[in-house]
Amino acid sequence: MVLSIFKKFDDKNGPLLNEVQVSRDKSINPEDVQDICQSVGWSWREPELIRKALKNSVAVISVWHNGAMVGFARATGDQVFNATIWDMAVRPSYQGQGVGRLVMFEILRHLEDDGIPLVTLYADPGTDGFYRKFGFLSDPSGVRGMFRESIGKD
Repeated sequence: MVLSIFKKFDDKNGPLLNEVQVSRDKSINPEDVQDICQSVGWSWREPELIRKALKNSVAVISVWHNGAMVGFARATGDQVFNATIWDMAVRPSYQGQGVGRLVMFEILRHLEDDGIPLVTLYADPGTDGFYRKFGFLSDPSGVRGMFRESIGKD
């Protein structure tokens, strides 16, 4: 556990963080999730599937500014031993202003509050330096992620 990330944000993190609202609500509008995901270049997803993913997540964090979602992440897991963070996104016009740190701080705090000791995530190329600040390591103990994706029926 990296306790240093659980320090309270202070005013040196920029004025924007004093203006945003953080929510743990899972019942957010799927179109808002779709919008922020598409803003970072991710592919379109069915709104009903987004709604189901949110409902089945163990943690959902959204950050709002002037009524728009500017940061988002969710985590899935067994609610006991482990969780995986998914869909960490910050609207491009808000990147570099502390929103990503706030999202990570809040989702890790949520998982810590639930007593989940092991947290994993998949980092886009070039973003691992950001996640290292929160105690994440690439390939600890030589563990390698493996993937299997089913092809939808057409």
